[in-house]
Amino acid sequence: MPLPHPPACIRPVTDPDETRKALRRLLVPGVLDDHDLQRHITRLGERFRVYAGTVPFGLWGEGLAITAEMRATTDLLLPLKEVRRAFRLLLRRALPFPPDMGGTPLQTAPSWPDCLERLDPPFREPNPARLLAKLADDAEFRTRCIFSLFVPRRHGANADRYPAQGDFLRQWLATRGRRCDKQLRCLDAACGAGEGTYGLARLLAETGLEPHSFCIVGASRDPLEIFAAAHGFFPHDPPRQEAFRLLRDELRPTGALGRIRFIAADLTADAGGTETFDVILCNGILGGPFMHERRILERVVAGLANRLARGGIILAADRFHVGWKRIVPPELLVEILAGKGLSVVTAGEGIAGIRGG
Repeated sequence: MPLPHPPACIRPVTDPDETRKALRRLLVPGVLDDHDLQRHITRLGERFRVYAGTVPFGLWGEGLAITAEMRATTDLLLPLKEVRRAFRLLLRRALPFPPDMGGTPLQTAPSWPDCLERLDPPFREPNPARLLAKLADDAEFRTRCIFSLFVPRRHGANADRYPAQGDFLRQWLATRGRRCDKQLRCLDAACGAGEGTYGLARLLAETGLEPHSFCIVGASRDPLEIFAAAHGFFPHDPPRQEAFRLLRDELRPTGALGRIRFIAADLTADAGGTETFDVILCNGILGGPFMHERRILERVVAGLANRLARGGIILAADRFHVGWKRIVPPELLVEILAGKGLSVVTAGEGIAGIRGG
């Protein structure tokens, strides 16, 4: 019997029992006893035996300098496409929705040794058949691996990642407060695991806004990120989980926690919805590895601008390395925002597009 898809909208959950129940709906419990999956594991095991007995440079180990020759030999004897196919099948059996592996090492690495180098240490098993067999048999291990793939550590875990942007927003809110007393509607677009969403709630509470006077929507296209954000669930990263839950505990007495909800939405497809917002955060996404083609940037910014209320503001900042800055220079984002009728100004670590009132 297929599992139901995760809910399209979810509010923060702080009850551990509710999280456990929701997790059982999100991930198939117990052993994954699947004939096709076992066939793929057996095939990979055969591949690995030949590979291990043939390559002159030995198996992967931490600190190994991977050369082009190693990549070519590995991909000939142990093709990453076969490893990827087996992992995709395991994920389809473990999850109630089609997984998008686009941002994972399984999809982005050029070879299996490169993939191992990018995986979290508990999952760096040189034999992919052995790793897959353990994932199929051990539900707890599988849960930690899946969350490490789709909610990776490198995506950041800081609720105040752009402090200067926060200062800019405080000043903008102070100006707005003198002009308008309606509810402030906020969208954290591409919210990831939600640290920035909760950080925004803390910022609004610190400015003196009463909880009933604002609402915040965090949006991500990945259901696992939405689950992590709503439940504060990071089984692969206990320090992050503890810090995350402390932040939510800090927000609860203020009433701000109840003003947050998370939705599954793809910026490239769903940004043109009907709900409008006064503040839209779009941090760490525009111009980076997942969104750098001009046609996509144009479409996403157009969709976000369509959802921006009169007098509203779009804030965008990032910490991408210089390589991405060369592909998408800041001037290009300024041009695209301005092309949607917004006034563009510097806003802390990034820029802001402001719609006239």
